[in-house]
Amino acid sequence: MTENQQDQQKLMAQQLMMQQVQQMEQQIAAVGQQISDLHALKDNLKELKELKNRKIQTPLGSGIFIESELKDASKVLMGVGSGVIVRKDTNSAVEVIEKQSEELNKLSKQMQNELDNFSKHFDEI
Repeated sequence: MTENQQDQQKLMAQQLMMQQVQQMEQQIAAVGQQISDLHALKDNLKELKELKNRKIQTPLGSGIFIESELKDASKVLMGVGSGVIVRKDTNSAVEVIEKQSEELNKLSKQMQNELDNFSKHFDEI
């Protein structure tokens, strides 16, 4: 194999690795966004459980809201997967969200470690 062919192979390998690094970074950012969303949800639930008999704006999507009346926020309906919804007290829902957040934080750290190891290998090439 000529030196030119070796250089071309190295360049192709570097480009492939760079694409993989970018994909990993995007995945880490997506997990970070999920963690942020869970923190906001937890804060909202804690704040919501203090409210009773108040008018609120309920989002329908795409910036459209309806005015509704909140009678009791001590219980919430929570999706648990496969279209199943269960009633939980607000504190239990917050605990579930905290556990989900912890799991996502662990996943994020694992992904970051993998990216760091991958980047070290990339630098060696």
